[in-house]
Amino acid sequence: MKKLYVLAALCIAPTAFGQIEGTWKLADVAGALAVGPSQGDGSWWSNSAADVTTRACLFDDSVTFDNMGGMVHQMDGSTWLEPWQGVGQEECGAPVAPHDGQTNAPYTYTYDSQAGTLTVNGVGAHMGLPKAINGAELTDPNNAPASVTYLVAFSNNDNTMTLDIDWGTGWWRFIYNKTNAAPPAPANITFRVDMSEYTGSTANGVFVNGGFNGWCGNCNPMTDVGNNIWEVTLPLPNGTIQYKYTVDGWTDQEIIDSLSSCVDGVDDGFFNRELTFTGDTTLVAVCWSSCVECQTQGITEDDFNAIGLYPNPATDMATISSEENIDQVIILDLNGKAVNTISGAGNEMEINVAGLPNGVYMVQVTTISGLTQTTRLIKE
Repeated sequence: MKKLYVLAALCIAPTAFGQIEGTWKLADVAGALAVGPSQGDGSWWSNSAADVTTRACLFDDSVTFDNMGGMVHQMDGSTWLEPWQGVGQEECGAPVAPHDGQTNAPYTYTYDSQAGTLTVNGVGAHMGLPKAINGAELTDPNNAPASVTYLVAFSNNDNTMTLDIDWGTGWWRFIYNKTNAAPPAPANITFRVDMSEYTGSTANGVFVNGGFNGWCGNCNPMTDVGNNIWEVTLPLPNGTIQYKYTVDGWTDQEIIDSLSSCVDGVDDGFFNRELTFTGDTTLVAVCWSSCVECQTQGITEDDFNAIGLYPNPATDMATISSEENIDQVIILDLNGKAVNTISGAGNEMEINVAGLPNGVYMVQVTTISGLTQTTRLIKE
């Protein structure tokens, strides 16, 4: 596939790259997004000046085209979502695969200056709003095409790019401005996995695979840093990724229960880990094929004999009970980051969760005997 991309790139005149090369953002003006019955007619709907603030998570996204036919879509962990992507209403939120700039990256592009067309390649690659594709509007993320072609025109000394796309019933228009602002620096993500309970051989290496490396197999080998903990640190653009750990390339891979807390919510038949980040992150050394550390193995998230957590879901307060006195309670987000640490108080205690954003958390309870158990908490 990479060789085909390079050949496609070589067919394009260098001047074409020169015109489109650079980093672009939606123009922060009224009418940067518009839809109507014909090309250039935004009479059905167009964004207002106030929408630039309301939809800031979209207007701060950037798209970079290099001079080799490569495209990077940077969403900084948040973008504009619509109900067809699985949310209850139009709102800012974590990008939904495959329109997340990560799942099928790296993307490529072809620009034909004579025909006035820009084609972005890779399932989920898009400009403007992801729902607008050639001849239709998406109603399901799983139906995203492998490429989308836009009519493109430049103005303002090639610093403004206007894209038009016919979706069958009407036309969308997206207006971008070239920006000199450097894209955000990548985050250093340290992936860690505990192989102590893995029953096979790791002699040929442990690897991390995800959309960020094209699920390539052995591109990102991990290092055994002791006690069967393997890790690797990779610089990645801020956002949401799917990934999993594998052995000897793809000889063996994790099989994670689809209901586990760390599994992505995309109904695509694959049960991968999911991570959203906006800065350097070091992940907890989870057990192979698990969302928790190896010391908690043999204890499921929903079946504990020694501790209880109620109500669950919780809104303001939740109660933890244990057969032993509790030494410490740690609440972690799904990235493994501790968001609250509470000292123990007897064998039953209340924890205040009112200040936590709605979502899923892991509650790690350590008793005075040193037993550590983890369960899932849903905050509503």
